[in-house]
Amino acid sequence: MHEFSTAVGVVETITEVAQKNNATKIKKVELVVGEFSMLNNDQLRFSFEIASEGTLAEGASLIIEGQSGEIACQECGYKGLIEKQSEKEVDHFIVDLTNIFECPKCHSNKTKISGGRDIYVKNIEIEFESS
Repeated sequence: MHEFSTAVGVVETITEVAQKNNATKIKKVELVVGEFSMLNNDQLRFSFEIASEGTLAEGASLIIEGQSGEIACQECGYKGLIEKQSEKEVDHFIVDLTNIFECPKCHSNKTKISGGRDIYVKNIEIEFESS
């Protein structure tokens, strides 16, 4: 369950940024999570809730934006979005990350994943103590 370690890293990062900006609370966090990051959004939300307890991020809303997976074809040079795969192929994806997606242009399976593995903080909304 790498969702928890990811959530801990996110909380540490956003807390550090908030503290550097003299924030008193983190109200909202926007994450971008790639289709191929192997993270489950529901588990990530739950882990974030636990990891943020006792921090400036406790009670913050978590918005997760998906990032589509992309491939690069070694045969025809296509670079772009993948086409949806059958459930059997998606199960195979978990085992082997190479040569599993068919190029939508030339139908070759000589493809590599070129995007959609990212996870990053897109934005945080912080609150300051009023004077």
